[in-house]
Amino acid sequence: MSGASSRRILLMLCGMAALASAGCADLDLPSWVPFQGPPSDTLPGVVAPRERIGQLKNLAEASASASPEQRGQISKKLAADIRTEKDPLIRLEIIRTLGHYPSPEADAVLKAAMSDPEAHVRVTACEAWGNRTGDEAVSLLSEALRSDVDADVRLAAAKALGETKNPAAVAVLGAALDDADPAMQYRAVLSLQKVTGKNLDNRVDRWQQYVKGERAAEPTPSLAEGVRRLF
Repeated sequence: MSGASSRRILLMLCGMAALASAGCADLDLPSWVPFQGPPSDTLPGVVAPRERIGQLKNLAEASASASPEQRGQISKKLAADIRTEKDPLIRLEIIRTLGHYPSPEADAVLKAAMSDPEAHVRVTACEAWGNRTGDEAVSLLSEALRSDVDADVRLAAAKALGETKNPAAVAVLGAALDDADPAMQYRAVLSLQKVTGKNLDNRVDRWQQYVKGERAAEPTPSLAEGVRRLF
C-alpha cells in the first residue's frame, strides 16, 4: 500500500471517529472528510423546530398590530398546521400563538387542545382560554378542573377561571375548595378573589361560606391595621 493511500485511510478513520483522537484533531483535513465543522440540525428545505418556535413567538408578538384580515389568515394557517403536527412543543407554541388571535378557527383549535395527549399542551390551552371571558371558556375550563387526570392541568384550569373574571366560574371554583390538595384550595381562593373582587383573608372556610350564600365573617384586621383605625 502506498504512503498516499495510507494517509487517506488514516484521515477517513479520523473523520468517521468524529475527530475524537487528539492526534487527528490537529490535522488539516481535506473537504471530503466527514463530520467536520459545527453540528447542524437543519436540512435544506426543512425548518428546524427551534426556528419554527421562534417564528410562532414572533407571530404572537405581532398580533396587536395585525389587521383583522391578517388575523384571520394566520388563524386559518395555524389551524391547518396543527392537524399534522407531531411535535408537542410546536403544538404547544401554536396553541399559545392562537391565544393571541381570537377567531372561530382559533377557538376550535383551542377547544380540541383541551384533549391533547400531552399534559403541557393542555396546560397551555387552559392559559389561552383564560384570556377569553365568555361562557365557552368557563365551560371548558370547568370541565378540565373537574375531570382532567393531571394535577398541573387542573391547577392551570383553576387559575385560568380566575383570569376570565366571569361570575359563572364561582360555582366550580367553590367546589374546588373541598379538594384534598391544599395547592388546589389555595389556587381556588386566589381565583375567587379575582372573579368576585372580594377579600376574605385567604380563609378557605370563609370562601366556602360565601359560595354557599352564607354570610362570611369579615377578615380579622392585622395589628397594624387596628392601630391605624384608632387614629
